[in-house]
Amino acid sequence: MGCGLKGNPVSLSAVSDHRQIVQNMKAVSSGDAVILKWDFYNKDTKINYIAIERSEVGSAGNECKDCPRTFERVGQVPVKGIKLENKESNILSFTDKKVVQGKIYNYRLMLCYDSGVCLEGSSTEIKF
Repeated sequence: MGCGLKGNPVSLSAVSDHRQIVQNMKAVSSGDAVILKWDFYNKDTKINYIAIERSEVGSAGNECKDCPRTFERVGQVPVKGIKLENKESNILSFTDKKVVQGKIYNYRLMLCYDSGVCLEGSSTEIKF
């Protein structure tokens, strides 16, 4: 469902298996950066890109660890046209260098469709 303001409405049944598109998301610290890696199963060619969003525990709006989070977009990975080349999935990654030692970060991947609709695909947390 959609309001049609950012694009034509998309039926939720058409994207109901969106959480199966990205799997095995991991965050690891590497020097002065956090590296996110995940398996991408390109079964839906209507995905334009994967947006990466970050939330920092303790920042404004994120004071408690178990409270609902506010996220900011920190990057995106284009996926339109990625071919699987005889594989079931591709391993994709994103490096976040705007992190501070001792902080706890939550990351989530948003699957963004041609229609403009973005749905959460996977999430993870790391203490950097």
